[in-house]
Amino acid sequence: MKNNRLNIRTFLSISITIMVLGFIGVNYSVEKIRQQYLEIQLESNHRTAQTIAKLFDEKLGSGIKEEELIKSFQSAIEGSHSDEGYLCMFDQKDGVLLCHPDTSAIGMSINSDKMKFLNLNGMHNELLFDAVSTTKEEYGILSFSEPARSEIAYMVPVPGTTWKISVHENLDKAEKLLTQLRLVAFSGFIFLSLLISLIATWAVRKISRMHEKEIELKNRELEQNNNKLINLNLQIENQHAIISKHAENLEYEVKKRTAELESIYSKLADLEKSKSDFLAIISHELRTPLNGIIGFSNILEQELENEDHLEFVTGIRISGDRLLKFSETALLVTQLKVQSSKMEFHPIAIRDTILEVLKSFDEVVQDKHLKIIFEIQPESGTLFGVVDLIKQCFRNIFENAMRHAPENGLISINSFQEAGHICVTIHDNGKGFSDEALLRQFDLFGADDISHHSEGYGLGLVAARLIMLSHSGDIQIANQADGGALVTLKFQNLL
Repeated sequence: MKNNRLNIRTFLSISITIMVLGFIGVNYSVEKIRQQYLEIQLESNHRTAQTIAKLFDEKLGSGIKEEELIKSFQSAIEGSHSDEGYLCMFDQKDGVLLCHPDTSAIGMSINSDKMKFLNLNGMHNELLFDAVSTTKEEYGILSFSEPARSEIAYMVPVPGTTWKISVHENLDKAEKLLTQLRLVAFSGFIFLSLLISLIATWAVRKISRMHEKEIELKNRELEQNNNKLINLNLQIENQHAIISKHAENLEYEVKKRTAELESIYSKLADLEKSKSDFLAIISHELRTPLNGIIGFSNILEQELENEDHLEFVTGIRISGDRLLKFSETALLVTQLKVQSSKMEFHPIAIRDTILEVLKSFDEVVQDKHLKIIFEIQPESGTLFGVVDLIKQCFRNIFENAMRHAPENGLISINSFQEAGHICVTIHDNGKGFSDEALLRQFDLFGADDISHHSEGYGLGLVAARLIMLSHSGDIQIANQADGGALVTLKFQNLL
């Protein structure tokens, strides 16, 4: 009984699926046939209408009068109206029938809302009069409300006249034939669907029985394995009880260790705060006296007239400036080392930033008569970074290059993209880096050997490297083959 129900459900499922898909396919095919029939019939009517229009044009050109030609055409088509098709001729100007197989229709006005025309050229509905009154060829489906019928019509104007030849084909007859075709196709398909469903149901049930036997064997194996799993589960439960006891002890140890770590973390936080406070105090305590020294030195330079004293005061001011700059750079290096400052990243245009930093060195460039070659295009790239840090990085590199370029020296600044990075190179024609400086690149404790000059401690390069690292970038130093130092900055091209 159970198998019979399953067979019936399988048969119904297969039959319904095949019929639904088949009905869609058959209906689609019939509609395609209908469209092709319309296209073929329209093309045939087109050729006929063009041939007659051309013939009329030739006859008129040979001197035959219009009245004679109309009479001759009416005589040829009179009585030929049938269920299949016919020829007629309209007057575009007056909107009346000039010639028609049914003589009673001659002179009838076509300017009526009972004569609708589906214009397949423009794909819109209109009155028959609107289609006839145009001076171009029109084709579509003509429908009459009384008596109700539809026709395929192709209308071609006769050159040099107000006539329009129209070839008609009975669409209702074609629709009846297509309806019969649908009935035959659907009937045949239903029979084939039922036959296919019966065969498919038999095949499915045959295969199902084979699989059912295999499933029975698998079920027996699964039952045996299930018994084994029950035994294993009992063993696991015993082990779980033992593990739970160990877990309780472990949880106590974890809480104990966590408390110790929290205590250590609290001490580290206090230490970090103390370190930040110490850096802030050192920065303040260095800048306050240095600003006083530099300020008073500037006043003394303006007031002193003794050249020896003026030279001493100028030396004090220069040393104060260098010491202030050193303290600021040292503080920046320390902050970057401990990452105490909050990094707020913003979009930065490489070209505009470099131009802004270079402008702050205009006085140095003029005093040393330096030539700056700037080859960075407006579309050189954009990156995410801390604006002040990126500017400080460029400022440190440019300051080194300008300080140690000779009088009337040359500094080249270039930019290019390489493997997803924006690269900026700064090349001066000074003495370049020493061998020891190249060997101990960016060594903080040997910073005085890194710089390619005798002044300063090279902290500017160390700070520049730390800034680049904080932006996931890189800095490289080298000497050019033709002389001079070369510094390459590599930024990630994020935009």
